[in-house]
Amino acid sequence: MEFHDALKHLEKSKEFVDWRKEHKGFLAHAFKLLDEANADTWQLGYYDGSTITTFVVSARFIEVIANQEILKSEHAIEELDVSNVKVSSEAALKTAREYHILHYAREMTLKQFFIIQKLPIGVVYNITFFFQSMKTLNLKIDAHSGKIVQESFQSLMELDKK
Repeated sequence: MEFHDALKHLEKSKEFVDWRKEHKGFLAHAFKLLDEANADTWQLGYYDGSTITTFVVSARFIEVIANQEILKSEHAIEELDVSNVKVSSEAALKTAREYHILHYAREMTLKQFFIIQKLPIGVVYNITFFFQSMKTLNLKIDAHSGKIVQESFQSLMELDKK
C-alpha cells in the first residue's frame, strides 16, 4: 500500500472520523518501518499543538495510539502537504538503495525506515539505514522531484557526542 492509499483508507475509517469530531490536529508525518512484519503498515501522525495521535494503518486494521509525547527536534512540526508527495515510496527507496550501493556497498543493512515530513528544506522522504558497523546513512529525498537533497553518513558513537 502506498502513502496516498493508506491516507485515503484512514480518512474513510470510523476510527478517524470519530477522532476528527473531537480533534483539530493536522497530518504531520507518515512513518514506515521496512521489515517483513510491517510490510503493509503505515503510521500516520496527527499533531494537535501539544501531542501526536498516531494511526497505525494496514489493509486489515486501523489502530489509534493517542496522546503521544513529542520527541524534541530542532525543527517546528509543520503540516505535511500531501499534494507535494508526488514520488512513490517505492521510487524514493529505489533511489536511496542505489545511493547506498554506489557509495557504501560494504555496509550491511540491519534496519531501514523512513518518514515523510515537512522540513525547512521541503517535503521529504527522510530515509535511514542502520548498518551492522553501527553507522547510519540518512538521505533526505525531495518528495516532489525524487532528488536527493541531503545526505549524512556517521557512526552512532558520533551521534551520542552531539
